Amino acid sequence: MKQAASLTAERPFFFLHIRKTAGVSLRGLLANRFPADRILFQAHSRSGPQRPGNALFATGHVDFDYAGSFPIHPTIFTVLREPMSRCVSAHDFFQSHSEPFFQTLATELSTDEYAARRRYQERARALGPKRFLGEEEPLARYWLANVQTRQLAGASFASLRDDDPRLLDAALTNLARIDLTGILERQADTLKLLGRMMGWGPLGPLAHLNRTPRSSQSELDPASLHILHSWNELDLRLYEEAHRLFEHRLAASPSAEDKVQLAAPLGADGFTPDQPLHGAGWHERERHEGRWLCWNSAPSATLNLQPATPAPRRFQCLLSHVFNEHALNRIGIAINDRPLVLRKRAAEGGILIESDIPASAWAADPAHAVLTFQCPVMGSPQDLDPNSSDARQLGFALARVLLD
Repeated sequence: MKQAASLTAERPFFFLHIRKTAGVSLRGLLANRFPADRILFQAHSRSGPQRPGNALFATGHVDFDYAGSFPIHPTIFTVLREPMSRCVSAHDFFQSHSEPFFQTLATELSTDEYAARRRYQERARALGPKRFLGEEEPLARYWLANVQTRQLAGASFASLRDDDPRLLDAALTNLARIDLTGILERQADTLKLLGRMMGWGPLGPLAHLNRTPRSSQSELDPASLHILHSWNELDLRLYEEAHRLFEHRLAASPSAEDKVQLAAPLGADGFTPDQPLHGAGWHERERHEGRWLCWNSAPSATLNLQPATPAPRRFQCLLSHVFNEHALNRIGIAINDRPLVLRKRAAEGGILIESDIPASAWAADPAHAVLTFQCPVMGSPQDLDPNSSDARQLGFALARVLLD
């Protein structure tokens, strides 16, 4: 294990987010590795900052040319998806929006794009896929045709027809300039390559967020699928080349399991989730009542820390929220695989958990702590309130950790 160093402090990271490629799920996993105050989400949104400025992590539905807006050339990462699966998922997604979701879109999209998304949902629902693709072809093509190719080609080629072969030439040129292009259908291998490239070690698991309802090719008739296939010939060729490059890179990658893991150094105030979070099993950090917190996303979550002094004897952590009392009662914590005997009590800001740390926890390395949080009881906010839009599975929210 080694200390978090210049990888996340010197060179910014640009995640080029293509719609319906699991980008929302990936976004939190990646952003958690950077300081919370150096992040730009939704770089495409007209209601917020669009240029990266001093951001160390930036993402959004922008094109490849956005990389040129960073003061320092960024590490570039994107994910491609099998084009027909992505296209069908997008078609279903654009018909599934609620009014609250449209209200969010109104703050992000241009007036014309917002109106187009409104019309897409209304007409697609009213006409069915075959008639919609025929009678609303310009609208449908804008959102469905060779989207991945156009996004990688960049703004310089935006005026070309979506089936112009020059788009593919530009996209392939930029594909070769991307530091890593992941493949959605190879999610585990994508995370492995990304973790190794960034020196982060193992990444995941990846919580599946923003899931599209009814995403299945079987729900479209053969004629509609044929139309979509003809509209995405450039994407199919781009994906084939991306898949070839991915396999080549994977074959050149070491087969041994990753051992290196970064650790967040602890200061006098301990660890708080505004710091880079090195570990696994966490949702995207969030701001609540003026402070940062992070919910677990898996029954087992880890956090890698570097204590200020070797072999600390006392452990404290503050949980700002717990899903329910049963979840709190079942929580277990270990340091370097040594279980802690926990004392839990109400405190200002949440539930304080304390323990003495056994000396055996530091036998292998007194300067590094791998915390493992076991939370077998998890649930969704929708279990408590059916009207909630939050479908995440979670158990507790971490607010602070102290080792002294």
